[in-house]
Amino acid sequence: MKINFKIYFLIIIFFLSFTGKSFTQTDNSIIITVGNSPITKLDLLNEIKLIAILSNTEINQSNKEQIKSLAIKSLIKRNIKKGEIKKRNIEKYNNRQLDVMLNSASKKLGLDKTGLKNLLAGHNLSYDSLINRFMVDLKWNYMIFQMYKNKISLNTIEIENKMNAFIASSKNVKKQDDIKSIKDKIVNEEKEKKLIMFSNLHYSNLERSVQIKFL
Repeated sequence: MKINFKIYFLIIIFFLSFTGKSFTQTDNSIIITVGNSPITKLDLLNEIKLIAILSNTEINQSNKEQIKSLAIKSLIKRNIKKGEIKKRNIEKYNNRQLDVMLNSASKKLGLDKTGLKNLLAGHNLSYDSLINRFMVDLKWNYMIFQMYKNKISLNTIEIENKMNAFIASSKNVKKQDDIKSIKDKIVNEEKEKKLIMFSNLHYSNLERSVQIKFL
């Protein structure tokens, strides 16, 4: 996969075009507050760069407003999550899953971890900032699981129906171990759906309670 190394310069031009003001890499003026947490111009620039790099997207006239909006929403959401994580003193996360996320981000760009680290450094972004970005989501997931794990209820009839439908459509399912594996997979998928539902609900409630100001 070809990496677009012109992303950085295009982003600078893009950022200047929507601010209408001079901008430097050291400009740290606050443009948004999420509760007591500030988001600066530099935060926004870095988020735009990171989104463009991870998706290997070249910013142009047709998508620049969409990417700007996506970056702002991403920063606001992360700050709300960080506030809740801090309030509940959540430090645990799935380190193995973090490694999976880093490997996945690298492979999507045709790179290994070292290559991704060098690519980010070439755009004045730190690899640690990407790690911290992923860690927020993983800590949030751990928190949601701990809060709602006892509220997950599954429809056993629905699970049996899905399992039977899968077995009926597959010619390779013969052993009892295969059937158990299929059932476990379906159960885990249903649990994951429930956790995502609880996660979205919890975030929505937080979002309504946090004051967001655009300065």
